[in-house]
Amino acid sequence: MDAGAGRIGRALGPGRRRRERPEVTLTNYEAVYDFYGPGRRRDGFTHPLLTFVGALYAPEVRIRPETVTELHRLHDAGVGIIVAANHPSHHDPFVLASAVYDRRVRFLASGTGLTKDPLFRGPLRPVFEYTGTVPVFRAKNYEGTERAVHDAAAARLIGLCVDRLTAGGVVLTFVEGTNSSADDLRTLRLDSVKKGVGQMVRGVRDAGGRVAVLPIGIVYRGRELAKLPPRRPVVAAGPLALWEDPGPAPSVDEVRHAVRAGIDDALTDAWG
Repeated sequence: MDAGAGRIGRALGPGRRRRERPEVTLTNYEAVYDFYGPGRRRDGFTHPLLTFVGALYAPEVRIRPETVTELHRLHDAGVGIIVAANHPSHHDPFVLASAVYDRRVRFLASGTGLTKDPLFRGPLRPVFEYTGTVPVFRAKNYEGTERAVHDAAAARLIGLCVDRLTAGGVVLTFVEGTNSSADDLRTLRLDSVKKGVGQMVRGVRDAGGRVAVLPIGIVYRGRELAKLPPRRPVVAAGPLALWEDPGPAPSVDEVRHAVRAGIDDALTDAWG
């Protein structure tokens, strides 16, 4: 999902050619992020899809009124917002997308989603592409590739996210980078929060920008491994973490601690 990317769906002018889709592999990351970086979102595709997905999963979205008010204030003020969720199930991308399409915070649904690159090589590619989602290359899927290539691709992705956030946009990410272990379903361990969310926040602050993190806890109550869409998963929002005032950029670990605490609060609410 990508704010402002509806332009992609417009007709091309005379003499212009539609850019060819790149092969979505780690070694081709530069072409991939050149293609997906500007955003491929098509609102005419995205909005009906989110309506359908919302009806299919019907998540119970728990978010405090004061959090809704603060999110709108931040968005109107041009503060970048990271929606940072846990990742208990392969259903999560659809559940999170339908949750942020909730009428109270629907502007969050215009954000840039991040998801694993294999989904861009299968039949669901148009679903993720036309909703403005950007592929993430996970090291475990490319064992044997030089570390320098992994690092360069990750840096390019973080830079893309920082650009969106400093422009006042929204980024949606699963902070664990992979599905939760059984030990992380009720409470999230600090080690499970990867450094990417901290790098985004630090990058925005280093660029002089303002940024907030909305922690999200997703709970299926034992149905996270279901093959068919589980109805009524709980999606709870924790307290916002905000870096708005002038000051030094936080360390990556400081952000990880704050995000972990916020998701833990959200999970406590969701399980309650």
